[in-house]
Amino acid sequence: MKVEEIIRGVPELYDEFVSVERLSGGLCNQTYKVHTKQSNYVLRVNSRQNEYLNLTRQSEVEVMKKANREGFTPAVVSSQYPEQFVVTEFIEGRMLEKEDLQDDHIKAMIMDRFKRIHRMEGQGRTLAPYDLIHGYLQGADQFQVKHPDGLNRILHRVEEITHKRSSDKQYNNKFCHNDSFLVNMIYTGQELQIIDWELSAIGDVFFDLTLIPFTNQFSEAEEREWLKLYFGYFEEETFHILQDMKFVAMVREVAWGMFYSGLSKGESHHDFDYYKFAEDCLQRIEQGIYQL
Repeated sequence: MKVEEIIRGVPELYDEFVSVERLSGGLCNQTYKVHTKQSNYVLRVNSRQNEYLNLTRQSEVEVMKKANREGFTPAVVSSQYPEQFVVTEFIEGRMLEKEDLQDDHIKAMIMDRFKRIHRMEGQGRTLAPYDLIHGYLQGADQFQVKHPDGLNRILHRVEEITHKRSSDKQYNNKFCHNDSFLVNMIYTGQELQIIDWELSAIGDVFFDLTLIPFTNQFSEAEEREWLKLYFGYFEEETFHILQDMKFVAMVREVAWGMFYSGLSKGESHHDFDYYKFAEDCLQRIEQGIYQL
């Protein structure tokens, strides 16, 4: 559906409509800010990725509604056709940036949100990080995307980590956001709102905890402090699990890049070379670098 058609079909957007603008930052879905005389809204036009991950958009909407009741995500305004699009309220604020991680108050809010997410119900959604990798790779195979050299070697280690993590019943079966990057955290100046719940499901707590250190080049000391902030204490075992999860996160980026290189083939709305990104991530893995 075209954006104009969606807006005409949603009374909250069409009544007293003023303008629409494309929001930057997303490489998966298309996201827009819709201005009306009364309010502003976010319109997200969904990609097809969830078809390949066994996650329904309707269950995502239910998660978003629950998280909104908990007070840390924008309210759902319209979800009549969740597989195609969803409309939420627009929250005035800014995405968190690396420099914000020097602020103890903001770090405390991040950990508070993590803990509250990890106590949420699953809504029938299950997606461990290993499932995510295999779902992306299966989709890439359907699109006949070429496997880059070295892929099988890194997948073997993922299998080893999967086996090790399967014995952790305390932290391996909790509800997770699964996309907990800083760009999905909106700071209003007082509150921290979490957005982009499409990958949320029962998974591994350590994957959620890994994504911020993984993308912000934490030192070993910073990683240890990060784990202590969440657990209240530090154990060497958790540090080693984090290292394994950084490897898994890096492989996820390879699989994601391969999948989207196939899914987006022939589309013109993204000026991003997904396959080259996958190759670059694989090269970093081979160099022993498990950070973006």
